[in-house]
Amino acid sequence: MRRYSCALLLLTAACSSSSPSTPSIAAPTPVSPATNLIVKYQDQPVTLTVQNAVATQPGGTTYTFEVATDLSFASKVQTKENVAEGGGQTSVRLDALAASRDYYWHVRAQSAGTTGVFGPTYKFTMGAAIVINSPVPIAPLTGTQTSLRPAFRVANAGRTGPAGPLTYRFEISNAANFSSILITGTNSEGVNETGFVPATNLPSGIGLFWRASAIDTANGVSSTPSAVQSFTASEPSQAEFVAAQIGATLWPGTVPTGTVGHATMGNDIAFGAGWAPQTLYYGPGNVFFKSPDIEMLRLFDLLDRGFDPVSAINWLNQNGYPTQALWYPPPEKAVIGLKYVYIAARGKQSVNGIWDIVVRVE
Repeated sequence: MRRYSCALLLLTAACSSSSPSTPSIAAPTPVSPATNLIVKYQDQPVTLTVQNAVATQPGGTTYTFEVATDLSFASKVQTKENVAEGGGQTSVRLDALAASRDYYWHVRAQSAGTTGVFGPTYKFTMGAAIVINSPVPIAPLTGTQTSLRPAFRVANAGRTGPAGPLTYRFEISNAANFSSILITGTNSEGVNETGFVPATNLPSGIGLFWRASAIDTANGVSSTPSAVQSFTASEPSQAEFVAAQIGATLWPGTVPTGTVGHATMGNDIAFGAGWAPQTLYYGPGNVFFKSPDIEMLRLFDLLDRGFDPVSAINWLNQNGYPTQALWYPPPEKAVIGLKYVYIAARGKQSVNGIWDIVVRVE
């Protein structure tokens, strides 16, 4: 009996001693991005976030994030290891991902020498890349002399991807590096081209610079600025002043070179009708017409810039301002013939290189 009792006691002692329990760690739970979310390409970098894992021996917990292009994770594109645990949730920022692809991600935790299993797999889709090209300047181009409120114009920017509506930001500066901005203006995209006209006068007689950028506000994408153009603004020329009176734009497209000061607007009624906006009568056709019209003003402006009559007519036809004007040289006439009028140099000559141009009804 004693021997049996001793054996029973030894067995009881052996059964009462236990080995230390094995640490365990649960799989973390994905939080964001939510599964099947479509992420805009321009919203990168993507941040992955999980609810912290529960460990039986907490402390020093780290996480491994894996991202792949397939559900089995055979094609991993990014692995972020030894990510320190955060408070309640743990996050990691990914490197840039390629556009227009599905991505799968999962996470596991490591703590006290124990590595847990990966949690649920979530998927997100990276959207298409949106690229907006720089707009191309149309006017005023480098070397141009403009009015104090010129029309700044660019060809609409090319784009790839699902871009939203574009707006254009125009910047005018007195510094080539745009360290100071004199005027900024925006305008919604037009048809083929987009423009902006300042609401206040630009400084006169100094070098100015301008550029434009295209902006997709909805997607937060902008182009790089257009090529910088330099120009000089000055008081409106005689032709510009009268064009404004009749509600017309003197040069909506290409602007001629040269500086004004080679002609004046003769208003001596003895020699013609004058340049003040008015209605005139053309007897041979029994027609009343408005004078001056924009064609007359453009021809005058070219003469004012130093063009000779033939060069002025040719320039109009070659630069998008078609005209049927004809030059009748001296000594008979020395006039430019239009539909109902002639414009002519007073006395068929210039005085000290300046032409005094008059309007004469045919």
